[in-house]
Amino acid sequence: MRTALYSSHLALGAKMVDFLGWEMPIQYTGILHEHQVVRQQVGIFDVSHMGRILIEGVDAERLLDYLSTNEMKNKKNGTATYTVWCDSQGKSVDDLIVYRQSATQFFVVVNAGNRQKDLEHLQHYAKNTQVQITERYREDGILAVQGPAAEEVVCRLFPAAQGVKPMHFMQTDYEGHKIVISHTGYTGAGGFEIYAPNEAIVVLWKQFLEVGKDRGIEPIGLGARDTLRLEMGYALYGHELSAEIAPIESVSAWTVKMDKPDFLGKPALEELSESGSQRFQYGVVLEDRGIAREGYGVFLAGQCIGKVTSGTQSPSLNRAVALVLVERKLQEGDSVEIQVRQNFCRGHVTKPPFYKA
Repeated sequence: MRTALYSSHLALGAKMVDFLGWEMPIQYTGILHEHQVVRQQVGIFDVSHMGRILIEGVDAERLLDYLSTNEMKNKKNGTATYTVWCDSQGKSVDDLIVYRQSATQFFVVVNAGNRQKDLEHLQHYAKNTQVQITERYREDGILAVQGPAAEEVVCRLFPAAQGVKPMHFMQTDYEGHKIVISHTGYTGAGGFEIYAPNEAIVVLWKQFLEVGKDRGIEPIGLGARDTLRLEMGYALYGHELSAEIAPIESVSAWTVKMDKPDFLGKPALEELSESGSQRFQYGVVLEDRGIAREGYGVFLAGQCIGKVTSGTQSPSLNRAVALVLVERKLQEGDSVEIQVRQNFCRGHVTKPPFYKA
């Protein structure tokens, strides 16, 4: 599969890779350089492989609140809420953002690898409700403009975006198209995401690269997107969350509002919490040389207590960092070891984010 910007990526010299069945740019000039561009200036990402679904009708709020670990009722219009969807067994279906236009109009943005699964999950639980579901997978694209200069660059094309608060969004017209501009992103560098029909996305990509030239804007690939999110300790589905990792076991546990009267999977999560078998996720900063990769063992006092779910060399810190899933509670500052090939690298437990601007 290819996004509407495929030819644009090739023209810019992107290195394309297979990502969950999509041909996507992993990098243009280099992951380390692109990472720093976003941290220090502004970068633009094509994230059109993610999917947008519209949910409309009198039961829209009730349905989304039931499906979400986070609270969805009585939020203000124009707000965006990060949450996790579970199945009836408390297993993670996906992590996503729910956008509220009104009590009867919402849309959600789901992960690329879960698009069809999420749509079917939503359709299944929408049966016997007054809700209309419309997937915009083929029609829409998504841009992310991220970095300290992102707001300035976005406002050059859309001055009204200056008034949009973090985790809020606005709707506007652009060249005859209805588009959404949200003050969201997954880099920790600040910025905006733009949801628009593919025809508009192609034009906007070029326009942002042009109007942002004097602020050093560059196209950014998925490689830097991953190092940026990992520096912030954000979950990536398939790593920190999965069908085998419950939301209360993950770095996204803060989204689980157990005081909600009811949500899908709540009884199973309560049972897991009380069972003594719940696992925990933490950040680890390595003190020895070595990079902790996914699947590497985590050891405490010579005993394996878990594994790495994501790890990298942090370009901002010049230190190796990792998110780990372990079988026991740890405290910030605790010493652990991670087996990197044949070596055991010392590290200490820390609370994400690793990078603090």
